Amino acid sequence: MEKAEIKTKGGVFVCEKGEKGMSIVKHRGAETVVSVPSLIENLPVSIIGKKAFLSEKKLKKVILPDCIEKIEDWAFARCSYLESITIPKKAKLGKGLFLECGRLKEIRFTQENLEMDLQLQESLPFLFAAVPVMLDAEYLFVPEEAGTKQWMQKWDARMLTILRKDDQEGYTKVILCGEEDYGNNPEEFSREKRKGKVRLAFLRLLHSYELSAEIERELKEYLLNHTKGCETEEAWEVLLLEHGEDAAYFRLFTELGCVTEENFQAILSDMKEEHAEMKAFLMRYKEEKIGFRDFFEDMML
Repeated sequence: MEKAEIKTKGGVFVCEKGEKGMSIVKHRGAETVVSVPSLIENLPVSIIGKKAFLSEKKLKKVILPDCIEKIEDWAFARCSYLESITIPKKAKLGKGLFLECGRLKEIRFTQENLEMDLQLQESLPFLFAAVPVMLDAEYLFVPEEAGTKQWMQKWDARMLTILRKDDQEGYTKVILCGEEDYGNNPEEFSREKRKGKVRLAFLRLLHSYELSAEIERELKEYLLNHTKGCETEEAWEVLLLEHGEDAAYFRLFTELGCVTEENFQAILSDMKEEHAEMKAFLMRYKEEKIGFRDFFEDMML
């Protein structure tokens, strides 16, 4: 089939004409934000082809038009800096679309349901993006079902399955398959597993639509058991290294009781000279919620 190259502000699109319109088979460009045109040569763009955006390392945000009917396998795989994408809710989704897209935070839909609960409207893009990135559950990657009560229950069930797994589960398979990221270091493997669990717990508590009190308690307990000063400190490590400027995460961290008089100084020490606003927030929190010794009390120690 004859291909055509179309140059736009969003880069070069290599296209093919099909029965229902244009298919984008390849994109080239160094743009960080790409809006796919709805029309090319007066034909609607209906398909994003297999591997069309594969391994585009600079790509951070993609907006697809509502006329897209199909997004084929691995279309955005290995776009390791991709953070946000907007897709039509009606589009048929292929497999491995966001394989190795570890920074993907939100998947939005081109037409939002204005009758949807406001809390769900705000949370769904983040919960849906977690499906391919954090939950690895293709059966949840169905836009038409996203946000329904049944979908939320399945989402939470999958999250709990991950949370309750032994931290060493899967290590032998990784070694046998020759994946060398962890070498012969089972503790590093376990540490990364705990970080994944922490990310899930933070995400679900921040987007708590339809979250049961029982599950909420389990998530809070997990974070409390991995804060600064515990045997393992992944909750604090993920917060500091991945959300060091995010007030919502710090607010949740303190509300859970993860900052105490015993670990406060160690937390500030870890922050060094960085994250000034969050350090100021923690100082205010200590004064208002934890309490502090004044100068004369310190002199008496």
